[in-house]
Amino acid sequence: MSSGEAVPPRCPPPHACRPMACSTWAMFLLCAVAADEVRGRAAAAPEPSQARMLIGYFDANSQLELPAASIPFHNLTHIVLTNAVKVDNQGALHYRSKKDPTELDVAALVRYLADLPPKLVISLRGHEDDVALDELAEVDAVRESFATNMAVLLREWNADGLEVEWHSDDPNGGKPLSAPFDMMEQYHFALLCRDLSSALHAAGGKTLSVAVRPGRQEFNSSAFVQHYIDWLALRAYSMRSLGDPHHSSLKDMAAALDEWTAKGVPQRQLVLGTPLFGRPGAALSTANDRNEALRLSWRDLAGSHLHSPPRGDRRGDVFADVRTGKTWWVSGLNTTRAKVRHIFEGGYGGIALRDLHLDARENGLSLVRAASEALRESSRQRHRLVRPVSLFQRAVTQSRTGGAQKQDEL
Repeated sequence: MSSGEAVPPRCPPPHACRPMACSTWAMFLLCAVAADEVRGRAAAAPEPSQARMLIGYFDANSQLELPAASIPFHNLTHIVLTNAVKVDNQGALHYRSKKDPTELDVAALVRYLADLPPKLVISLRGHEDDVALDELAEVDAVRESFATNMAVLLREWNADGLEVEWHSDDPNGGKPLSAPFDMMEQYHFALLCRDLSSALHAAGGKTLSVAVRPGRQEFNSSAFVQHYIDWLALRAYSMRSLGDPHHSSLKDMAAALDEWTAKGVPQRQLVLGTPLFGRPGAALSTANDRNEALRLSWRDLAGSHLHSPPRGDRRGDVFADVRTGKTWWVSGLNTTRAKVRHIFEGGYGGIALRDLHLDARENGLSLVRAASEALRESSRQRHRLVRPVSLFQRAVTQSRTGGAQKQDEL
């Protein structure tokens, strides 16, 4: 595999493939089948592990800022590799080309990350844009062949899972940036996830996760998510709350989580995404007045003398530019720890930090380290609160459960 090359699809050309018809009834039927399968396997399915995930997103484009060898893997349970692989509408994969001689190409980068203790998840986007995912998913033969090939590739790479990130925005096609998935896109996404899930789980238990954004309505059925998706990675930032200067507050966290629990998705399948960057605060007159591209890394905000927190407390969320007076808002040390505690106490799947190269290097300021410490402390507190079990009670419990062991929580 060479950088920048597209892998030819092992499937018929588009004109040889029969497009999948889409209708409200077809979508209902697909979700109903998922619901029946969930109910049918509920009694036999083992209780999922309650271990909380602490996921770090590593951008392949950030290797000059954070070499792979410097990733703080000891604080993480999973690493999601982004911007390394994309797929076109024919199912051909496109790999990132090296931009600098010191960078690792995709093959070498994947090999290195796969050898680290955290589980490796490969993020997938569309090439040239995510419209390719829609076009790939609507053709049966292309979609099915791609799902099989992707599962084989993950097994060859020794990766643990795949995460699909599909943005339904299509400004060139006339669809606004904030528009949710339409019914057709929901149906195609469901088909793609169904086939990927089946292929990945059959290939040694590889996971399928999906990165979702607030209000985009990627899935309309909780039963489908429960059956086919291992977890949803929720983007709980840049939510453009009217009049709210904070782009990733505890209020935003609650809104992102509530959106999916209200649909019936179990807490254990929800992973909260929190950013390692800040945005400028402003008194918004409309919800679209925020410049989405304007951001500063937590490293620059917390570690630079050019940005000063009120009363000198660098654990908070507000920093002022000493030159211009501009105020920046960020999910700082205290807020990030509070998010971790909420995730742990609420029984959610975990927390994800985007992106690792934006974090502060100093241990006392690192948000990744703070999240890891908060997770361990929450776990210790939980174990301290558990009532001691006498030998007699333990014997009775084992006799009733056939000696089944209780799952530990990280």
